[in-house]
Amino acid sequence: MKRKSGYYGRTSEPKPFAYVDIPGEGPEKGEYIAHDKFYGGKLLTGKLELELEVISDYLFVGSGNYDLREKDKLVYYSFFRTNGDIVIPGTSIKGAVRSVLEAISNSCVSQRGRREEHFATHKRCEFGLEKGKTNLCPACKLFGTTGYAGRASFFDAHPEHPEKSDVEIVKIHELFPPRINEGKRKFYQNKKFNPVRNQRQERNYRFVEAVKKGSKFKSALSFQNIEKKELALLLYAMGIGQDYMIKIGGAKPRCFGTVRFIPTTIKLWADPLERVEEKSDKELGDFITDVLGHSDLIVGDLLRQFRDGISKPNETCPMGVY
Repeated sequence: MKRKSGYYGRTSEPKPFAYVDIPGEGPEKGEYIAHDKFYGGKLLTGKLELELEVISDYLFVGSGNYDLREKDKLVYYSFFRTNGDIVIPGTSIKGAVRSVLEAISNSCVSQRGRREEHFATHKRCEFGLEKGKTNLCPACKLFGTTGYAGRASFFDAHPEHPEKSDVEIVKIHELFPPRINEGKRKFYQNKKFNPVRNQRQERNYRFVEAVKKGSKFKSALSFQNIEKKELALLLYAMGIGQDYMIKIGGAKPRCFGTVRFIPTTIKLWADPLERVEEKSDKELGDFITDVLGHSDLIVGDLLRQFRDGISKPNETCPMGVY
């Protein structure tokens, strides 16, 4: 049975979307944690150092600028750089992790369109001590909202070997806004890249500067005064210790951006002015396993929807407009 014809006369292809429900009752909120006190022993403060490995064929994080390849006058979208080296901004990592964390914890929806009234019960939290608004959803307690600074953040991710960064200019079909809106949280699936057959400059296509599969970056997650269950939520949102991986960066509609987060070192502050505890490799593994067991903030059914929806490694990304 043939599929119906899509845009520009193309045969429609399966869309690379995964959907996660938005339960109508809204997120469960809890009292905020102030920043002016160190809760040593009761809450966790520290830094989890991470390795990011590119699992998809390519990863692209745009700089917002164009560049020119002189030999053939090819104009392309350049990769984000700092001091000449390619870098994944910590804000990009934070945005990707937050979107997953919001979905699996039934937190509020931080990014939504003006016409998406179905998110009314999940509006971003409002905070104000003078107004008595101090209850926040799990995502806003960790990453912040207007008037309240977050307690978790990511460092910029730098290549392990900047001088050997494997960068390629890749032709992809143009990126258009998604045309499907089912009133649910939407994620792009992890599918195989579908390369364009020719490398001509032509309408409805663009060129992007991307790093290749296998590239590795170093970053870190910094956290202050968080509970074990909050750290567990962060680990789940990164796919650490799980059988799924998340996406970061741009060109997700063309199946770019799948990464694996690998914890390498953790440092915990027992006292902000005195002792730092750094765990060995075995202790780190045991610590991660222990933390993952504190899954109180995770909604099991939403986690299953996300995990089962995004993992399609044997399917190929669509080429056309959708």
